[in-house]
Amino acid sequence: MGNNVLVRMHNITKKFPGVLANDRVNFELKAGEIHALVGENGAGKTTLMNILYGIYQPDDGEIYIRGRRAVIKSPKEAIKLGIGMVHQHFTLISTLTVAENIILGETSTRLIAPIRDVENRIRRISESYGLKVNPKARIWELS
Repeated sequence: MGNNVLVRMHNITKKFPGVLANDRVNFELKAGEIHALVGENGAGKTTLMNILYGIYQPDDGEIYIRGRRAVIKSPKEAIKLGIGMVHQHFTLISTLTVAENIILGETSTRLIAPIRDVENRIRRISESYGLKVNPKARIWELS
């Protein structure tokens, strides 16, 4: 496994009563790559990503993050490893601002930073990607 491999899922198997959702699935993601996980409904795509995000535990197989074996038992642990997840039925609340929607998505148990700090961070991050995001804009105002 080369140094540029960020995520490696090896022989991942997940079973539910009466269903083999993932059967020895292998997946590798290298730095700079973008992947699309494609398959029919019920093929196990979401299950595989839920395993990577710590929502489910694999029945068999191993996960490596940056070359080190990882046992990801919760989304909180996944986030600490730099793994995030946008859920399939992701919804923004149109009457709230960009910053307020981001605060709602905060999964840590620590106290949330003051809104001004969150707004400043959103501005800095978006500008670093060449984007102009107004953290005070209401979602319904965005195009």
